[in-house]
Amino acid sequence: MPQQGKRLGEYLYEYLENDDYLHKLMGILSHQYACWLFNFDWKLTSKQKHDLLRFADLLAKSINKRGYNRQKNSALKIVAILSKIYPDDPEVVLIANEVLNSFNNFLPRRGQSYTLVPTIEQLWHETLVNYQKEKRKIPGEEDKSFIGKQDIIFKSLSSKLTSFSAPTSMGKTFLIEKYIEFKVKSGVVGSFAITVPSKALITEVKTQLINEIGIKLKEKKYRVISHPEEYRQDYEGSYICVMTPERLLALLTQYSEVRLRHLFIDESQKATEASSRSVFYYEIFDQISAWEIQPKVTFASPLIPNPGIFKKLIQADEPNSGLRIVESPVTQVKFIFDRYANNVVVYDDLNKSTSLVGKFKGTPSIPDIIQNMMNILKDGSCNLVYYGSKINAISDAVIVSRSMNSNNDPRLKELADYISRKIHPKYILVDLVRKGIAFHTGELPIDVRIRIEEACRQGILKLVFCTSTLLEGVNLPADNIFVTTLQNGRRMLNQLDFLNLIGRVGRLGHSLLGNVFLITGDTENSHSNRMAYLSRMDSKLKKAKLSVDVIKPKQAAAIKKSLEKGDVRLDNIGKDKNYDLIRKLSLLYVKELQNDSDGVVRKHLAKHITYKEERKILQSLQTRYADELEDDINFSSDQSEKLREKIGQENIIGYPNIYCDKKLNVPETKEFLSKLSKIFNWDVYESDFVQLNQDKETRDKIVDDDAKLILLWMSGYSLKRICDIAIRIRDPRDGDTRFLNRVNQHHKDTPNINWETITINAVMKRLQKLQFILGKYFLKVTQELTKSGIPPQNDWYRFIEYGTDSDLRIWLQQNGYSRESSEYIEENKEMLIEGEPGEWRLSRQIEFVGDVDVKKETQEVMTNVPEIFF
Repeated sequence: MPQQGKRLGEYLYEYLENDDYLHKLMGILSHQYACWLFNFDWKLTSKQKHDLLRFADLLAKSINKRGYNRQKNSALKIVAILSKIYPDDPEVVLIANEVLNSFNNFLPRRGQSYTLVPTIEQLWHETLVNYQKEKRKIPGEEDKSFIGKQDIIFKSLSSKLTSFSAPTSMGKTFLIEKYIEFKVKSGVVGSFAITVPSKALITEVKTQLINEIGIKLKEKKYRVISHPEEYRQDYEGSYICVMTPERLLALLTQYSEVRLRHLFIDESQKATEASSRSVFYYEIFDQISAWEIQPKVTFASPLIPNPGIFKKLIQADEPNSGLRIVESPVTQVKFIFDRYANNVVVYDDLNKSTSLVGKFKGTPSIPDIIQNMMNILKDGSCNLVYYGSKINAISDAVIVSRSMNSNNDPRLKELADYISRKIHPKYILVDLVRKGIAFHTGELPIDVRIRIEEACRQGILKLVFCTSTLLEGVNLPADNIFVTTLQNGRRMLNQLDFLNLIGRVGRLGHSLLGNVFLITGDTENSHSNRMAYLSRMDSKLKKAKLSVDVIKPKQAAAIKKSLEKGDVRLDNIGKDKNYDLIRKLSLLYVKELQNDSDGVVRKHLAKHITYKEERKILQSLQTRYADELEDDINFSSDQSEKLREKIGQENIIGYPNIYCDKKLNVPETKEFLSKLSKIFNWDVYESDFVQLNQDKETRDKIVDDDAKLILLWMSGYSLKRICDIAIRIRDPRDGDTRFLNRVNQHHKDTPNINWETITINAVMKRLQKLQFILGKYFLKVTQELTKSGIPPQNDWYRFIEYGTDSDLRIWLQQNGYSRESSEYIEENKEMLIEGEPGEWRLSRQIEFVGDVDVKKETQEVMTNVPEIFF
């Protein structure tokens, strides 16, 4: 029976989408594009090409509500592919322009190979296009327009509460940055905050905001900060906070007077992950809920079908579906290199089917596939290669590099020299970069990662081997991505992560079409076989759930039983695979009970724990911990009680000296770390960090290694010098090859990776771990000592956070300089620094120094914190 109010055009477009001829043509187009790409014989008849263009023109004008996005995306795929294989065909260029206009994509086109006859209809069409361009201009930008549905997202940012999801290529962070820029330049007063999932993204977003807002920061009294210690209570202006959720929570906790005008949660899908980090998002909103004036809140995520789920974080009882953008301004073609079946197939999105492209002679290795495809592609853009492990990424990068000659591009030499200075001359990345290859992993220093990303954007690097850092929202524009596995470390990529990963190619403003090369394992039952890839492309995305949903009735009962006994360790669920997350959630739950706030965790547990039982839990905990209940979810009350007890007994009265008799104070540092381990019960709460399953001798050596490493770091040694020392210690001829690697026993050469690189990776990995784990415990010690009236003179929290015990270098980093640049400035302080400690000022001569990084960073610091210069 016909639906009432449905227009004839909607019926026609429904039939069009299901048209057998369209489906047949799309299959032919995918297959012929594959043949064209692989340099095989290919052919589209003139009729097929013409009919495809007619379909594209019609589909781009779809008014079918149910199939609108699919039809427009099909139209884009048709013209994107035809534009590749017929770059100079006037008919293709004409229809491609029409389709792109239907996406409101008015970016400059390639030179047109045709001339339109001026007619009334054509003139009217041009008038409409120009009207749309003008209407869709980005506020404050004369020559830039919103593309696709970007304008809808941008307008939604003005709402009191909005949660949107969009394709990976939509430019979500760009829109947030532009919105903040527009508001600041318009004279709006009040602080903004953006949470991002990684420190690398902090640097990227902070730099972008400073450069785009420019001198208006000073004029409008704004400052961009990325760490709680950069906040100044005497500063009379407003802030733009770019922070991880942990840092933002620390800011709100340490400075209760902080208020925000607008909070943006970028990559908000992180609140759905079964990780203890997700709890920090919950507590941020628990704190904000107590404010008299609530800030505007925006959640931004890729692809999630129910973005409204995040509204639950701000006490919304019935979250709506949110704003979901499905229409993508770019498209991809997916290929599967099946190493078990020894063939290549191309995937057809519309028909959800594959067609054979070619067969292998034998089973190729992954490096073989990459090398052969690089020979075939021969374009000037950067290509990404995803690996589930760092070792495999680096090893295969080395193998691929052996078939490539060194490149004489001076920009590559400059980048290689930079990495040599920043990390170490013997680091394998230095040699790889000289050949136009790099790897991009989480352990690399942020400044090195940023330089690799810049080189990728400029097309200087041809191949970048990546790990899961690609999933953190890093913007690396590329035309091609090789996915070598569905694993991410020890776990598998879920469907959302997979689609987000392959969405990294075909980037808005870079290219309309990206190629995705999916490489299977070489066995039938491989975790990354053909069916595993197809299931992630064929299936409908499942609705997201908040991480609190890991607490099922069984876990809720266990939490109740433990807390009623005053047990905050939750011993009865210690073996649960989500123990760390559930413990963090229970700590937040206790805090919500204590503050009598209706937070997300309390609401969830209310299904299983009555109000009367809540009162019993709170009374039991207050009786057990009469001193005070801990309100920092990084710690439980048993840990805080023990720390206060030891401070009271003068067992902990401060931190050891870094040096003793001009040598690193390793003995006292080991003793101090052992004290902390007992006080904070690391055997239970940090069992992986202390390697609880190892024998006493091995654990003692791990503490010894850690003591040496953190002392070197806090002393201000450069990463290069630390690596030099580690290489000497681990000398295979007469050294301790197990240094920094006591457990895994990878003390022999890993295939294709030199010993120095293995050592340097071990240094960088352990340093990151030590900063993350020890940093929070040192902060707690510092806070409790200060409360007890004995603030530490040598604050190890600050020393490990900034990698130096120098007050001057810490001050420089708090104002925006990197650790390495602060070292250079301190070495030249007679020329560059004026004033006494606490009143330091920088000479403007710093703009003319020889260090490239110092000069570059100075431009940002002068824009963001101009008052520190004389």
